[in-house]
Amino acid sequence: MLTRRAIGGLAVSVVALAGFTALPAAAEDYFEGKTITWVLPWPAGSGGDLHGRLTAKYMEKHIPGNPQIIVNNKPGGKGTIAINYVYEQAPKDGTSYFYGNWSPSAVLDKSPGVRYVPEEMGVVGSAGADLAFMIRYDQVPDLGSIEEADFIVGGRGATNAIEVLGNLALRTMGANFRYVGGFGGFSKIQAAIKADEVHGGHAGLPGYVKFFGPDSDVAYPLYYHQQFDVDGNPLPKPEKAYPASTPTFYEAYESVHGEAPSGKYWDAYKWWNSSLMSAATAILAPPGVDDGVLEIMQTAFQEVAKDPEYLKEYEDSIGVPPPFNPTEKTKQILQTFRDMPPEVEVVVKEVSAL
Repeated sequence: MLTRRAIGGLAVSVVALAGFTALPAAAEDYFEGKTITWVLPWPAGSGGDLHGRLTAKYMEKHIPGNPQIIVNNKPGGKGTIAINYVYEQAPKDGTSYFYGNWSPSAVLDKSPGVRYVPEEMGVVGSAGADLAFMIRYDQVPDLGSIEEADFIVGGRGATNAIEVLGNLALRTMGANFRYVGGFGGFSKIQAAIKADEVHGGHAGLPGYVKFFGPDSDVAYPLYYHQQFDVDGNPLPKPEKAYPASTPTFYEAYESVHGEAPSGKYWDAYKWWNSSLMSAATAILAPPGVDDGVLEIMQTAFQEVAKDPEYLKEYEDSIGVPPPFNPTEKTKQILQTFRDMPPEVEVVVKEVSAL
């Protein structure tokens, strides 16, 4: 709960500890007149940038005091530049947050440049991600052609959570592909696909809708990744997310191979999808932000997640909204992601090194 720093109508005292401003007696006044910064790991104009800005717009409405939220795009470092900045340099007064995909495999692998510790950061909330594998028609004209195809996949970086999931699926499928990372975000990947510099890429729903859509004659979603809850149970197929003919990855594998998927890549795929991708997009504060401030933000985020105007605008501009998580579920995922089974860890490290 928020700590009251005023007794009997006395003026609010000021705490000057690590630059932190004391909470006022009335919590609803804390953000009034303030500006909040959301630091995004994607370049401006990307699919992630699109839903980040839309969510920020509605957070302004639901945070008491209606502060302005500005977006600071910090792409690069396979997504680590943005989250490192929030973890190390952002003010701890509740006015700066990371919004985006965090990279659990990079953390687990102790990849160069990764300095943030996810479980030390303040949790606001998270959401799952609708993801699909986009491929050029001239490389894989239909699902049955994938066994004979030889193609290049462009990506953000092999340790990115989306890329790990996507490449685990391709390994499970037995596809013959070469992976090239370093594109930063899907806005760069889609441009490379359209220019025929690469042939496919792992797309979030916002990126698919913005850059391709069902009428594209360049590339299409070969399959999409069905979402799972944290217990490993599949969630229902999202309506209107992708063309009705787009199969789940499970269905695609069965169609190609005539049996259910199995093996080490499939086992790792299932764990990764159910344990991490259900919180693929997270809103995180730097360590040390007051619990009361976080509680204000957590409440606002949950209100946004059920705001009918937000949900309608999200669906109209991006597609179906992702499944939003309660704060406690997000905390659970961030506190347990290091508990990866050893056999899964070996496979994830292999795929992260592509």
